[in-house]
Amino acid sequence: MFLATLNFLFLMIMVMISVAFFTLMERKMIGYSQLRKGPNKILMMGIIQPIADAMKLITKEFNMNYSSNFTLYLMAPALNIICSLLTWIIFPFKYSFSFMKMAVLMMLSCAAFNVVTIMMMSWSSNSNYAFIGMIRTISQLISYEINLIMILITVIIITEQMNFINMSKVQKYIQITMLLFPLVLIWLITILAETNRTPFDFSEGESELISGFNIEYSSTSFMMLFLSEYCSILIMSLLTTCMFTNLTPVNPSFYVVYLVISFVFIWTRTTLPRFRYDKLMKFNWIQILPMTAMMLSISFPMKIL
Repeated sequence: MFLATLNFLFLMIMVMISVAFFTLMERKMIGYSQLRKGPNKILMMGIIQPIADAMKLITKEFNMNYSSNFTLYLMAPALNIICSLLTWIIFPFKYSFSFMKMAVLMMLSCAAFNVVTIMMMSWSSNSNYAFIGMIRTISQLISYEINLIMILITVIIITEQMNFINMSKVQKYIQITMLLFPLVLIWLITILAETNRTPFDFSEGESELISGFNIEYSSTSFMMLFLSEYCSILIMSLLTTCMFTNLTPVNPSFYVVYLVISFVFIWTRTTLPRFRYDKLMKFNWIQILPMTAMMLSISFPMKIL
């Protein structure tokens, strides 16, 4: 148990560092896609820009929103980042917690609780913009979580495993990517919606909601929300690599695929405009959900032996 806890603490530190430099990569990529350099002043080519940004946010004055439900208003961002970091318990370390045999359930529990934290933030802020952002987010996440669960069930049926590292091992001779390639595409769309990323970032639509559910947050609280979002992106990239390839963290190719999937999140942000909200919901219920249900129905005879 001691080694498992030590591993987890080490993992948390590494995740926070990864998130910092992932944000730098995103800003650089968006900069170059718009024919500009991005952050390039701090140290060599702006390499410690994320650390400078974090220091700036921590030292800023905290916005005391006295019209809010103050206790929930303060607690919600902390709960959000804790929940996102706890999801990383499923990372396949040698010394891991014994309940990680059911890693899928742990991941779904954390994803479900994240919706609750967003609801807490929006309701406790006492802002109309935050409240509209909450309504959009909850309906969006609940809609796309159905897809997420159905795709996970499909992979569980094929691999007969509920642990992500075992899913990879079972695919030694043939990968799910080869068997059900459309399922991978549906999964990528679903995780974009689940992580509130472009083109599905309706909870924080700047053009119409002035930042949405996090409108009242500043300083350290905003930094927690920011870290939580990028933490979710990295964990979803990890899950995608484990679920649809036969690579394990021991294999260097695992990290290459992991980085490529993380890059897809940035690529979509630089390329695609925001959807219209009614089209997002119609897209899920009319097009994506029937396709996911069809993939689930044909997964039964496709079990990997």
